[in-house]
Parts: sequence; C-alpha cells; structure tokens
Amino acid sequence: MALTVNHERLQTGQKVQFRLGDIHLPDIQEVLARMTEDTELQGQITLLSDAGDQKAAFAVIEVRGVLMPIIVPASCIKAADAPDEPASEPTERW
Repeated sequence: MALTVNHERLQTGQKVQFRLGDIHLPDIQEVLARMTEDTELQGQITLLSDAGDQKAAFAVIEVRGVLMPIIVPASCIKAADAPDEPASEPTERW
C-alpha cells in the first residue's frame, strides 16, 4: 500500500508512484507510445518545479522504461512501497 506524500516534503531522488491519468506532461498518448515492456509507473524525482507562488507544485519523474521525463502534480504522487532495487541473492546454507 502506497503512502500519500506531503508535497512540501518531496525531495529530489525520492522514489514515488502515480497513475497514468495524473500525468500533466507530456500527453498520455505520447507516453504510451514511448513505453517499453519494462515500464513501471514508479520512478524517481529528478526535479521539483514551482508554479507561481506554489513551491514544488510539480515533480519531474524518471520512470524506467519510458524514454522521456514525466511531469506529475505533486498532489498526485505517492511514496513507493518498496525500494527500486533488485532482490538480494539468497545466502547459501551449509
């Protein structure tokens, strides 16, 4: 279960997730056309952008498998459930 993120606490490098319908830019059809079979709607914030007086209103997110950055309103972002790291190798028992 994902945790809602307070947009004032977003940080560059943070792992987050979001819905396709929450994408602000680029157009969803363009994103779909650039997805690969490895696409997950989970990524890492690479930049936070202000909107007028509102600080960190949008996040630029790098998503593995999408060949372009995605911009999502900060209010639509949730913290990722688990780290985006490969599972560790099982230890060998004797």
